[in-house]
Amino acid sequence: MIRVALLTVLALMSSVAVADQDHPEVDCAKIKNYAAAGDRAYKAGQYEKARDSYTDQVGWSETCELSEAAIATAYNNVALTWIRQGEYLKARAWLMIKKDHPRSQYNLNLIKDKLAALPAPAGPAGEFWQYAGRGMWSSYSISKKSGKYHLIFDGLYPGLMGMYNGPNMGSLEGDVIIANNKGVFHQQEEGSTDEFGNCEVSMNFGADTLTTSVKGDCGFGHNVSAEGEYLRVK
Repeated sequence: MIRVALLTVLALMSSVAVADQDHPEVDCAKIKNYAAAGDRAYKAGQYEKARDSYTDQVGWSETCELSEAAIATAYNNVALTWIRQGEYLKARAWLMIKKDHPRSQYNLNLIKDKLAALPAPAGPAGEFWQYAGRGMWSSYSISKKSGKYHLIFDGLYPGLMGMYNGPNMGSLEGDVIIANNKGVFHQQEEGSTDEFGNCEVSMNFGADTLTTSVKGDCGFGHNVSAEGEYLRVK
């Protein structure tokens, strides 16, 4: 299974690799180049390539603290690539980051009927995203096989220097019992004699969301969390 968190990190590595944290003004000056490259690919119908460039635009626009309007434009650019590919739930996730901005409102209205026409989820299985910042997403993937549910969590925290050093990470994986749209996942580190690495994740599934709370320490990287509200994208 391909994990969105890993894909997101790999997509950003090209810009991270050539970035120079001692001269941030040089990297900030490249934002217009990422936007222009995205525009060229978008107009050519190369939506995945456009998305890579627009995601770089997002990450550096946040890092360089551009205006709210400029950052919202970058989010909407990524969303439009998903719209063109018919991935309306993923487009919605990007648009909801700054849902009150006029551009986001316009594009949310644009896909309103498309979203309403999607079939209702047959159960809790699916993919759920939570925005981590710098163009990166933490994700839960819930699959069902042979009557059992399997959970994969990939968490990210990019922090202030995430575009230079990459994000902090954390992950969970294992089977989980889900009934009546509720479930509890237990992680127990083999041989652990303290609370580090041992945690409990409570899950509550809504029509379009997964809400989680965590007890204990899952052993993630600094500031990586598995709790909060996640939007269904699949």
